[in-house]
Amino acid sequence: MLYRFTPTILAATLALCAAAATAQSAAAQSATAQAAATQVAPVQVAASSTSASSAPSSSGSASASPARAAKPAADPLGIALPDGLDRATLLKLVAPEVDAARVMLVGAKPWPRRANSYVVLVCAAPGNTAASASPDCSQTFEPSNAAMVSPTAYVGVVERAPDQAPKLVAASGAIETQAAWDDANLTLTPSSADFARGVPLLPQQWDQFDLAAYKISDEQYAFGLRAGWSEPFAGGIATFSALYLFAIQGDRLAVILAEPMKAYRNMATDRSVNRRSEREIQDEENVLSMASSKTDGYYDIRIKMKGDKHTKTRKWSAQQGRYVTAE
Repeated sequence: MLYRFTPTILAATLALCAAAATAQSAAAQSATAQAAATQVAPVQVAASSTSASSAPSSSGSASASPARAAKPAADPLGIALPDGLDRATLLKLVAPEVDAARVMLVGAKPWPRRANSYVVLVCAAPGNTAASASPDCSQTFEPSNAAMVSPTAYVGVVERAPDQAPKLVAASGAIETQAAWDDANLTLTPSSADFARGVPLLPQQWDQFDLAAYKISDEQYAFGLRAGWSEPFAGGIATFSALYLFAIQGDRLAVILAEPMKAYRNMATDRSVNRRSEREIQDEENVLSMASSKTDGYYDIRIKMKGDKHTKTRKWSAQQGRYVTAE
């Protein structure tokens, strides 16, 4: 998605972004503290500021069981590579077709749900855009058309047994799956012209690994990546985030769910009698839970917005090899 700004609008947008980020950070820290005080389940969401899933209950009931959010990790994308892994090797294994000059970031984290295994993210600038100097997986400026362009993400699982060289378990290729904003359990959704025309709304940035215990079947776990978008406009800004879940399917790492999780809007309203512009802030967040009910051997997923009774259910589709909206 591309945006163009005049210097005046850009300056105003940056100021609004900073204010919005500060407000969201304070809200996330408050929510994390409250969750920690009431936590009873041992499963925690790694590197995530939102509630996510836990393994389903063994009681046989159909109720879902959400995990509590953990404090965001200091290195959410694993830029400090684990011992025995290096940038060149991971790039060759996970995204061999990518020009190294375009690579913005290579990150990896241990995956507790699979022995001797690591989840890997490679972020590349699109087309012929040069990579940024610092490790990052967000939009970069393309001088040729004076626009911001989104990164291309490649995700993989690599295994490194003791005293052995790393080997590829599964890789995704370039991520091209759009989050299901047209079926989101949120009232706020992106309003860009591209999205309205049906152009795939791919992430503008990849924020952090989510290594909670997403037990999708009795034999298999998935892991997540959190992705984000922002939409600056005159008088405000809107930000959105989604959870991408990945599962190993043979030698392929498949996106099995791309679920909208958060939406935030901060905008100016009509001026009051004292001529001061009032702010209208809307903040929505989903909770994702693994249910004990199954479809084709895979646990159903429940999506519920905080403060709202409405719930959406995602069920496994054997034909598509991913979760879809329940009929």
